[in-house]
Amino acid sequence: MINGIFKDTMANMKWTEIQNFVDKNALVLLPMGVIEEHGPQLCLGTDIYTAHIYCLAIKEKLEEKGHIVIIAPPFYWGVCQSTAGFIGSFHIRKETAKALISDILLSLSEFGFNNIFGVNAHGDIEHNIAIIEAFREAREQLHINACYAFDEGRIPLFGLKLEEPYLCPIKPQTIKVSKAEVSDVHGGDVETAMIYEFYPNLVDVEKAKSLPPITLDDESVEEWLFGGHIKDLSSQGYIGSPADFESVEVRKNVDDYADIISEAIISRMV
Repeated sequence: MINGIFKDTMANMKWTEIQNFVDKNALVLLPMGVIEEHGPQLCLGTDIYTAHIYCLAIKEKLEEKGHIVIIAPPFYWGVCQSTAGFIGSFHIRKETAKALISDILLSLSEFGFNNIFGVNAHGDIEHNIAIIEAFREAREQLHINACYAFDEGRIPLFGLKLEEPYLCPIKPQTIKVSKAEVSDVHGGDVETAMIYEFYPNLVDVEKAKSLPPITLDDESVEEWLFGGHIKDLSSQGYIGSPADFESVEVRKNVDDYADIISEAIISRMV
């Protein structure tokens, strides 16, 4: 069990410790997510817990390759566009989220950090636009290597290419870690398994095992992505197969993503 999202982050350090990381030209990992509903079996903090778990694993991979790494306090006041119809999904405006991310990047820059990488575990469109815009402006205005680690398959959907200097393209996962026949779109088997592995007390196991699989056709997925309709599409707030969580190879999943993202970060180091 991991002891909270501040574990091994700046939040648990003294300022003098952070100064030592600045002096060593450490790269910064910024875990990013939201506070939103994830079905009746999962906690609202699922995305930010997941981003933090990934950052801990990425940090270990990067250190094995000789890099000095520090993790910033997690950012979790992001945009919940798709799940806005549910209690528990905090309604943070895109401009508010972007402004806060920008201020975080400015602070890190003023501390003296030059390489800052965002690691996000929330797929909302407006949330990602807010991150992309904040990282682009930080790079252009602060003249730092601010880079958002983003799924390369989604980059064209945002009208972008793969060579933007403020984006760190993540290659798709090629291994299979789930045996479920229904993909985990939101609050399904993989997310349930992730939280159960690291925060077992935050999962209602009996509830998870009782939930039937829910899948969507292409038209419904698009409707869900553009926000506010998930309650109509899934009355309990999940899309996937939570009941299959025990068959997910969680550690393999984390290790693989840590490999993929750490390699992507190294390719964008300056």
